[in-house]
Amino acid sequence: MTTTTMTIILANDMYRRGAGRAVAARGVRKFGLAVTAALVMSLQVGPAFAWDPATTQAGLTERALLASSFHKILAERLGRPLGALEPLALHSRLWPGELRQSIWERLARLDPAGGYRPDADGVNTAFNWVAAGAVLAETPPERGRNHFLDPRTGRGLDDGAGLAGTMHALRLGIDAGGSVRGLATGTTFDLTGPASLDWLTSPENDLGLPVFEAQIGKAVSAAEPVEREAALVRALLSLGGLLAVLEDAGEPAHVRNDFRGSYLERQGPSGWDRGSRFERFVAERYGRAGVPKPSATVTRPDLRSFFTAGDGQGLADRTQRRFFSDGTVPDEIRVEPSNTPQQIVEMARASMRLPEPSFSRLELRRTGRQYVTQQGRRVLGYERQPEGVRFFLDEAIYLDTSKVLLPEVASYAAGFVDHLFRARAVFDFEAGKVSVKLEGLRGDAAEGRLVLYAEDAGGRRQAIAGADEVRKLASGEVVAASLPAGTRRVAAHFTGADAAGTLIVAGEAAVR
Repeated sequence: MTTTTMTIILANDMYRRGAGRAVAARGVRKFGLAVTAALVMSLQVGPAFAWDPATTQAGLTERALLASSFHKILAERLGRPLGALEPLALHSRLWPGELRQSIWERLARLDPAGGYRPDADGVNTAFNWVAAGAVLAETPPERGRNHFLDPRTGRGLDDGAGLAGTMHALRLGIDAGGSVRGLATGTTFDLTGPASLDWLTSPENDLGLPVFEAQIGKAVSAAEPVEREAALVRALLSLGGLLAVLEDAGEPAHVRNDFRGSYLERQGPSGWDRGSRFERFVAERYGRAGVPKPSATVTRPDLRSFFTAGDGQGLADRTQRRFFSDGTVPDEIRVEPSNTPQQIVEMARASMRLPEPSFSRLELRRTGRQYVTQQGRRVLGYERQPEGVRFFLDEAIYLDTSKVLLPEVASYAAGFVDHLFRARAVFDFEAGKVSVKLEGLRGDAAEGRLVLYAEDAGGRRQAIAGADEVRKLASGEVVAASLPAGTRRVAAHFTGADAAGTLIVAGEAAVR
């Protein structure tokens, strides 16, 4: 599906839903600019330590949003009639000073032709704010160090064995634009990073889960309309950042602790090439608009299990055991005349850093390139040479890998969006009162705080019930409150947990 097709689908849906003229008029100019920008797919951000942000990362995120309930969530729950195409202003003056400066500096690095960068008024569509968050999660590219996860150990990037003391770190720091001072203060990349699951919740992550949860609540509970709009933009940027972390769990090097082998190849005149051959292949073959659509929307029992779980069906689990990365293929095996084919297979398997993907047979009587196949796809290449056997990955393997991985990654990302918004507030109005219940809970109940807000004719909101009350709410249980005279809209904000873990519910509705 092209971006044009996506726009037509969403626009038709918006038209059928009867978006208000005032809202539509406000969005016409911004919408036109956003659509024009989105048609250009040539954004370049620079070398990355992850899926290429400008093409693959953005394309995966957009595919996930289209396959999820994102458009309906904005249009039906959050009071944004244009849904994914709603124009939203950054209102960065309301953000903390250091964060405002950091975000604007990173946004300024993005090519406006890509559609991610807001216009001069700080406005972009909801859809593009999420895509921008996914790109910003890898901007500058060194932030990609935080997106590694070994599901066997729960650890992040740790390539200490590849370090050769201060000289190695100095060379890498200089290559990355660092300095001696940076090395001394620990700000230069040293081939380590936190586990991606830890990065999701880290207070240092300005696009992390705590930011998303806090800002999606403020998007319905803040007193003033501009405060709610600014909070929604921050929440959408964070949603994109969260999706980028999950999407990298579907890239083999990120789940096989393989930074050195995949990203520090000696290519080009400088001798250093920070790009992964596999990721470059995917970016060049599919671009942004050509990323395959999800095969299905994945449902998992909790947030962590989207990455890794005991059932082995987390995205990181599945990626690690089914695909090699460039630095985790078997070592080149020196063959003696007395070696049997089975001995050669066993030596090759013994040299592997990870036990899977495995193989039990190699065809060694022929020369030339050959492949180990699994389920009809090429997973490993090998070549019989005069003194041994060499193993490798090539574009044929990258192609087979990408055809399987890209739709799967988008499927997990779409399910992740729906998981974060799994429950909704349902409103009913009668005789000056509002009744609210939560639907879509995992398990029989949720425990937390449900606060109701009334909005007056000037758009200002105030709490009218539940501000200090923590309680257990059964699915469908009604909470009621009297409405102040002149109430135009009512909002609900729940913070707590259900059987699937932390739960944030935000919703609003016009008084009927």
